[in-house]
Amino acid sequence: MSFLSSIGFIETNEQERARLAQAPEGSLNHYLSTRPVTINEWPKDLLIELPWQQPRTDRAYRVVVVPIEFREDALPKGVEEERLPRKLHSGSWKCAVVFSDHPDYPAGGFRIDVPDAQIARGRKVDLAVALAPLPSVSGETPHEPEPLCGSCQDYGLITHYDPSTDGITGHSRCADAQCVERAAKRAAEHERKRAAEEAEAAAHVCAGHLCCPPS
Repeated sequence: MSFLSSIGFIETNEQERARLAQAPEGSLNHYLSTRPVTINEWPKDLLIELPWQQPRTDRAYRVVVVPIEFREDALPKGVEEERLPRKLHSGSWKCAVVFSDHPDYPAGGFRIDVPDAQIARGRKVDLAVALAPLPSVSGETPHEPEPLCGSCQDYGLITHYDPSTDGITGHSRCADAQCVERAAKRAAEHERKRAAEEAEAAAHVCAGHLCCPPS
């Protein structure tokens, strides 16, 4: 719990969840009340995959945005100052869509407004992983990757959160059968390549100093 939350200046995580849960079932806020906060840092310029409320659509879409500009919530007419405790994740972000498979949110700089509470429950995207080459079947023909594991997003570890504070309490290995199988295949492929490189090096016949200059 932050200092400002401990003195009652800003909502605690529990107070925010309770407030969001008061929204009608099926609404975005009610859905967000069921998800833990995963991004506690200032999110400007981060790559963030938004949590998608699947019941609202016939499939789960993936939308990745970059928060650009923060906007505070407007106070009701006649109110000059927000009452205490202030909302934990108030306001919204103007975001640029950088990846999307949703027809209404095209990538390439399309701008959308996203509530800060939704940003805070998103998933930071690792750019190095996102730009990694696609796996191939034969070593020559790229193909689309399999869907990410629904439990660990293919990280191999599941993060556990304290239900009261949302603090991280530990990690455990993902036990999803398909995820475990894919991890075993990746490990086997890595070992195959390593063995092939060692065999090639062992079979190499030096043709002189121009071939194998002294180290």
